[in-house]
Amino acid sequence: MDIRNLRRFLLDRGAVSLYTLFIAGYFLLPMATGHRQLFYVLVMPLPLLLWREILQFYRGNTLVILLLVYAGYMMMSLLWTANFDAAEAGAAIGYSLALLSFCLISGFIWIQYPQRIDLLARRATWLAAPVALTSILVWYLDNPFPASRLEPLGVMHHQNKAACAYGVFLLLCFHYLFSAQGRRNKALYTTLGAVILGLILLTQSRTALAGMCVGLVVLLGARALWVIALGLAVSWSLLAINPQDWGHRVVDFSFRPGIWKQLLADMDGHWWFGKGYLVDPKVEAYGIVHNHAHNGYLASLRDGGLAGLALILAILGLAGLWAFRLYRQRGERLYLALLLYGMTCISMDFDRLLVHPKEMWLFFWLPIALIMAAYAHRDEPGLIRYAARQS
Repeated sequence: MDIRNLRRFLLDRGAVSLYTLFIAGYFLLPMATGHRQLFYVLVMPLPLLLWREILQFYRGNTLVILLLVYAGYMMMSLLWTANFDAAEAGAAIGYSLALLSFCLISGFIWIQYPQRIDLLARRATWLAAPVALTSILVWYLDNPFPASRLEPLGVMHHQNKAACAYGVFLLLCFHYLFSAQGRRNKALYTTLGAVILGLILLTQSRTALAGMCVGLVVLLGARALWVIALGLAVSWSLLAINPQDWGHRVVDFSFRPGIWKQLLADMDGHWWFGKGYLVDPKVEAYGIVHNHAHNGYLASLRDGGLAGLALILAILGLAGLWAFRLYRQRGERLYLALLLYGMTCISMDFDRLLVHPKEMWLFFWLPIALIMAAYAHRDEPGLIRYAARQS
């Protein structure tokens, strides 16, 4: 197959198919390293092969420019990292390029192939819910129910990371539930949403729960209050089962305030440009060494200083403005709900944002990618408008 036939295949159906395999891998592949390789082989080459179409698609896109500047600046900060290591620097640059390719191809196919992507989005919820149910059953066969924190199957093994990733599909379920017609469709997405919500609650992730509250209020308005009330009641009940866990995760808030305070104290002399992207992310607070900042914004401040923090806030501010305009102009709440969901999640956990293929790509970077494509091409039929016509 020569390059022209390959490009024709990708533009016809191949790009969406390969992208679909990568998304399915979050649930179906048991190892994170295997999932990364799947992305490097199937998805990352797409922007290189379709560079003409993607360049034309994003021409003059301010949000894309900001994203490139942020990634470029954070990689430039490698130069003033005290403990510079060439191998780690190379890995960081590779991860940044991978993330940029993911954002570019995600936005491109979201708008260019609305029918196929709508099918992918719906089928993704169909896949997420059965895997969530299987995860619940498998985990509690060998662990105390419901006191132990569920670790889902697939590459999403950490409770907070997994819960935040599943939260994206919960928002999709509610979007389709309230835009669907017919009892069968409503029953389907009610069931799928209930299963995914159950998994999130059993992970006992307050990070995902906080993000879910924000996202659902934006997506559903007052109709979200009953879901939020149920989620909060179940979450607090699960914590109350184990008094020791209650003390650690509620009274002490998992040491987050102390971590954030110490990180800011350690910024002395590095406020403007940060300590560099390879600085050791460990923070000592309350006599314990914690392995990361537990806040994506503070991590950008630590690594890139006020300049790095300003860039990520500029990206999110412009994405928020565009998502709000999409809501005002076309009634599309999903973009804003997903964006604020991801922004809330990284305010309570996580660290560096330019990372290898992992859960953060789904709940933080994917909404930004979709917004930067949807707003720039808002006068063209997009996924949400197509979905509304189909439902």
